[in-house]
Amino acid sequence: MGLRKWFGGRQNEDEPTYQEYSLSTMKVGFLVDYDLKTWQVTGRGSYDYDGYTTEEWELQAEGQVRFLECAIEDGQAYWTWTQAIGIDEIEGDMAAAIIAAGDPPEVVRLAGDEYVGSTSAAGLYRKDGSAAEREFVSWSFAGKEDKVLFISQWGERDFAAYAGCYVEEYQFTDILPVEEGA
Repeated sequence: MGLRKWFGGRQNEDEPTYQEYSLSTMKVGFLVDYDLKTWQVTGRGSYDYDGYTTEEWELQAEGQVRFLECAIEDGQAYWTWTQAIGIDEIEGDMAAAIIAAGDPPEVVRLAGDEYVGSTSAAGLYRKDGSAAEREFVSWSFAGKEDKVLFISQWGERDFAAYAGCYVEEYQFTDILPVEEGA
């Protein structure tokens, strides 16, 4: 039986087939290990910045929620690992500053760390499996030691903020789908 497999014979249908999973192929329900925890994918969405898209996965472990986002630029994948924070955690009245000026200040502070504005863009967000799109404006800020901060405006007075860091794909291991009925 082993030689047939090598020389074009049929594979035993009872043998499980191995499939390699990656971060970019994760779907809702998948499990992945990161930072000594097993995280479950509980949501997925995409951001469309006028044709430039990024993918985002919502992950949960031990009551914590994080967001893993992938942006591809010049064939290189850039991953960010963030968590939602209150807009009021950023020093100063950030919502009022954006409403008054149309943009946040170029330099902002969070928990004593300084972040410098790097990009701003408007786009559409779509939750995986939904045809509905939501308009938003987003500002990205870079901090020291690969820290990142994002501020999003979803309506005239509807703001969200996310803080985290850049991560590497190799830091995530044991990417597996959840068995049906488990």
